This record gives sequence, C-alpha cells and structure tokens, in this order.
Amino acid sequence: RLVGLALAAVALLVLPHFLGDSYVLQVVNFGLIALIVVVGLNYITGYCGQINFAQAAFYGIGAYATAFLMLKGLSFWIAMPLAATVTGLCSMVLGIPTLRLRAFYLAMATIGFSEIVQLVLIHWEPVTGGTSGLRGIPGVSLFGFALQGQLQYYYFLLAWAAFGLWLAVRVRSTQLGRSMLALRDTEIAAEVAGVNTTRIKSIALALSAIYAGVAGGLYVCYIGYVSPDGFSTGQAILYYTMLIIGGTGSAIGAVVGTITLTALPELLRFLREWYMVLYGLGVIVIIALLPEGLA
Repeated sequence: RLVGLALAAVALLVLPHFLGDSYVLQVVNFGLIALIVVVGLNYITGYCGQINFAQAAFYGIGAYATAFLMLKGLSFWIAMPLAATVTGLCSMVLGIPTLRLRAFYLAMATIGFSEIVQLVLIHWEPVTGGTSGLRGIPGVSLFGFALQGQLQYYYFLLAWAAFGLWLAVRVRSTQLGRSMLALRDTEIAAEVAGVNTTRIKSIALALSAIYAGVAGGLYVCYIGYVSPDGFSTGQAILYYTMLIIGGTGSAIGAVVGTITLTALPELLRFLREWYMVLYGLGVIVIIALLPEGLA
C-alpha cells in the first residue's frame, strides 16, 4: 500500500508537466475542487447511507461567505476557516429538523434547502450581488507569495484534496466512523446497540458541509469571481452521481467517480450535438452494470 501511495504521489506531482495545455490543467483544478466536495458528501451519503442533495448549497454558502469576507479585507487564511464554520452551522440549521427523517423524505428536505439557498443567493443583492455575482476576489498568498497561474494553484488544490482524503480515511476507522457504518447498514440495530443515530447523522452532515465550505473558499480564490449559477440542485445531483458511480462509502470511490464525470464530458465534446446523449447513456450504463460503483 505504501509503495502504491508513493507511486501515485509521484505521478500526481509530475502530471502537470505532461498536460501542457493550460485549459486541460484548468479542468484538472476544477476536478480537484469537485473532489473535495464529493469526499465531503461521502460522510453523510457513503458512510451514513443518507440521501443528501444539499451539498451544492453548502458549497455555495462557503464560496459566498469567503468572497464576502475577503472583499471586506480579511485574508484567505482567516476568511476561509470562518466561511467553513458558517457552513457547518448552516448544516445544523438544516439537520436539527430534518435528520429524524429517513430515506426519500430526507432527500426531499435537502432539495428544498438547496432551492432556498439558490433563491437567497439570487435575490439578496446587497450581499451576494444577485445574478451578477461578486467580482474582484483576491487570490491566495502563501508565505508572502501570491499564487499565480494554473500550475501553482494545481499543487495548492492537490494538497487540500490529499488532506481531505487522508482525513476521510482516518475517520472511517474511528469509533465515529464505525458508528456511521453501523447506521448505514441497519439504523434500528445501531440504535439498539446504543448509537445515537441523530447525533451521528448531524456530525456527518456537518463534516460534509465543512468540506463543501472549504471547497467553496478555494473555488472563489482560484477564479476570483462567484455567481449563483454553479450551486444549483442540478449541480448537487452531479456530485451525488459522482459518488454513486465511483462507489459510496469509499474514499477511492469518490476519486474514481469525480475523475470519470470530470473527464468524460471533455472526452466526448468532439461529438458535438451527440455529446450529451452519449454522456447520459454512458452514466446509465455504468450505474446499470456496476451498481456498487467503479471502485
């Protein structure tokens, strides 16, 4: 396992030097941000087995909170943790009334929350800028040097994604992680065994939201702009699909699913008007033939 991790690390470190095209590297960077969101989603959906379509809403809250604080003069290293904390608190607002629900009722509640957040982002113009969004967001400074260009941001985003993956793997093997897995396998038996399922689901949802908040902060600093378009329920369904295709309950599954649905649209663009048709068919075939995920 250590040899495999070492080879993967080396491959990721040298990958940008073989890509060449800055557009391809930009797609990879967006994929790394999406990976953080999907790894976070894995806590509540993969580990706990709960359907959550609010991940894009948490992503948007983290992005806008970071942008707002940085435009007020705070540095990234203060604004992003504060934004992630705000996102975690918002997950508690959602979780307290809804996490006693089960199965599809919880899914409908998270869709409702996602739609409400989308409407707030569009109509709260004094804070969010409305449909025009917020512009001129400063970039990230690291040890006094401002990050510039796709390559520097690639290594920066890669470090955050690697840390998020490492933490997710570590949590799975703890008592908290085992409680999440017990809840996923059979919630009633977990309750009989003494697991406070509502508390465990609240923690899992908070972790998911914090990951999304961190990803949102990274996103706005990377592109310097934020608008409501990227935080819709449709985007939440895409993140959910990434996790399902890769394999729920597995950090590797989150990686495989994110890579697949980030790369597949780019690989099919040469088909022009047939692009979306074959993309959709490809996703359906993967889910039909490998219902437990590619990983």
